[in-house]
Amino acid sequence: MNTSTKLRLAGIAAALGASALLVGTATGTTGAYFTDSKPGVINAATGGVHVKTSDLTLNFAGLLPGEFQTKTIDYQNMGSGQQDIWLVLPTGQAPWLNGVPGDPNIPGQAPLGRYGHFAVTAPNGSFTSYNLASNRPTDSSAPCSVDQYGRGGSDAQAADTTTIVAYCPVPNAILLSYGLNPTESGTASVTFGYTKLLKGGMDSAWLPIANFKIVATQHGVFPNDPNNP
Repeated sequence: MNTSTKLRLAGIAAALGASALLVGTATGTTGAYFTDSKPGVINAATGGVHVKTSDLTLNFAGLLPGEFQTKTIDYQNMGSGQQDIWLVLPTGQAPWLNGVPGDPNIPGQAPLGRYGHFAVTAPNGSFTSYNLASNRPTDSSAPCSVDQYGRGGSDAQAADTTTIVAYCPVPNAILLSYGLNPTESGTASVTFGYTKLLKGGMDSAWLPIANFKIVATQHGVFPNDPNNP
């Protein structure tokens, strides 16, 4: 092989080596691809839980034994999402409606027991009782049945002072409406009175039976949830 042929072959080999090197380099890098971008931002604002109600002063006047009166409460969801509406005893206690007979912590405020009747009727909850008292520690009888939403109670009434019916105290919270949509309204009826067992006490002055609140919560949240204020 002459010298010129050798030089031509060497040049071809060098060129092929350079091409392979370029191919390898190209496949090992990302290259200069085109891109575009636009700026964004995350904003957040809280909604609210708000309820509008009618007058919550319920005056039961001129009550006679065995004759009960009913008052209504109107409420409206003024919040930004679904709400549950509850009738709540602020401290969980109302001595006349759910106290314990003979409780030394509430002298002079014995529960009404079989002498009182209380009931709530609402779109998604109801409760009724004709024995407004809680069991004493020494009582072995079972109280009336009430579920986690304060719904239930008992229609059992004592025919006379010797008739025993289950204690049926008013729950700490009673559900009125469940999943009420924004701007939607509801109405609850509250019934109260003295049973026919009541003797004496004619023309009495006003007696503050119990304080209560109408409470709106986020849908599915209980008013006694520890995360509630």
